[in-house]
Amino acid sequence: MDDEEANLRLLTKWLVVLGYDIELATDGQEALRKVKAGGIDLIILDIMMPGMDGFQVCAELKANQQSRRIPIIMVTALSDRESKLKGLKGGVDDFISKPIDQTEIITRTRNLLRVKEYEDFLKNHNELLEQRVRERTADLESAYETLKSTQNQLLQQEKMATIGLLMAGIAHEINNPVGYISSNLGSLKKYGERMTGFISEQDEVIRTGGVAPRIVEQLAARRVKLKMAHILNDFPALLNESIEGAERIRKIVQDLKGFSRTDTDEQAAADINQCLKSALSIVHNELKYKARITCEYGELPLTICNVQKLGQVFINLLINAAQAIETEGEITVNTRLENGWIFIAIRDTGCGIPEEIRQKIFDPFFTTKEVGKGTGLGLAICRDIINKHGGKLTLSSEIGMGTTFSVGIPVIPKAP
Repeated sequence: MDDEEANLRLLTKWLVVLGYDIELATDGQEALRKVKAGGIDLIILDIMMPGMDGFQVCAELKANQQSRRIPIIMVTALSDRESKLKGLKGGVDDFISKPIDQTEIITRTRNLLRVKEYEDFLKNHNELLEQRVRERTADLESAYETLKSTQNQLLQQEKMATIGLLMAGIAHEINNPVGYISSNLGSLKKYGERMTGFISEQDEVIRTGGVAPRIVEQLAARRVKLKMAHILNDFPALLNESIEGAERIRKIVQDLKGFSRTDTDEQAAADINQCLKSALSIVHNELKYKARITCEYGELPLTICNVQKLGQVFINLLINAAQAIETEGEITVNTRLENGWIFIAIRDTGCGIPEEIRQKIFDPFFTTKEVGKGTGLGLAICRDIINKHGGKLTLSSEIGMGTTFSVGIPVIPKAP
């Protein structure tokens, strides 16, 4: 950019032979239009030009996002320090004094274009890296969501596998009370029919207005024949037994419903002792044929937790304890409060766990059960649930003596 034709011809002659493409401008407005059109890598700018001087053109270029990174060589006949400082502050990269030296202009042009090339390479490389980082981040986020979804699916599959294991026992538990409720209700129906007939006959006697001795004898004989005394004595017991059976069914169904709820992210204040009692109620049939159950409940405060997921942990640990006992043994459940932590210990008198298995027992998909009998996810999911509660799940075992699984969770009081 120069308003003197002689300077433009001279610079063009020197630079074209080096293989550079040249754009010429004789004033600031023309120069700005050509830079805006794109494709410019270096600007050689004269200070003294009509209309807009070199300082103004430089300021316009540096203010524009598209052209601010283009290096500028300012050509000047001015040698004063203030002009050069003004140019440097305005964004000029280098100065050449008039008269222009061919070697100097070629050297400085080459150097600045090389710097520009490096800067463009770094810029493009950084943009490429940023794009790859964005793509990688998006891939990781997608992978995380997939993993999270898979984890939830595995959690649900493990829960359903556990429910499937318990269904036969639960059906047996439900059938027993249903059986004697049905039997009792059948007896109550017969008793009711007899009592209705007896009361009808009494009503008929009373309606006639007199009770002769013979009639009294007949009613007494009828009362003995219908076993009314036995019915009246047995009636309350049958009703109480039926009520107890119905309550047992209600509790089993309620505990199972609580365990199989789908809103598994719900946090609420809960009683850990009650959570353990519900778990024991659900697995009662799985345990009763193998082990005596001893419970030692300490006095515990309510704590904020996911009671459904903790119930899943306790059910899994109780089933494992029962499966570790080959014929007959004992399972002890103990809870206590210590230094703001609730500790739960589930101890069995089973066969114990060898050292080499203890190291891998919490690994996902590790199982010692037969194919089709377990997913290998139970204890891994249990540890994950306890970790998400800020707690810890550990075990101690001795071959031939049994195993103890210990759960510790911090007490989180209910918000005021």
